[in-house]
Amino acid sequence: MLTRNRTPSKYVYYGLHLYFSGLSLRKASERLSQIYKRNHVSIWNWIQKYRPQKLKASRRRILEYIVDETMLKVGSEFVWLWVATEPDRKQANSRTVYL
Repeated sequence: MLTRNRTPSKYVYYGLHLYFSGLSLRKASERLSQIYKRNHVSIWNWIQKYRPQKLKASRRRILEYIVDETMLKVGSEFVWLWVATEPDRKQANSRTVYL
């Protein structure tokens, strides 16, 4: 009788994490195969099985935003900090770049 080799949940989670982080199915499977041997079809099957839902179904257009930037000295390094704010919703998004 043939026995199934089930993938431990931590590797399933890691494979899904790689895919949803922006890697293709093949690239995600290559990274996962370094620690646990699985192909891209396995990751595709996990996506179909667990059916992740979108966090937000409706798209909204951002017509205007305000960007501010500054350079900070953190210890001995200089860091650029960008903050983008939507004037209507007052929501801010920031990004930090280390030089």
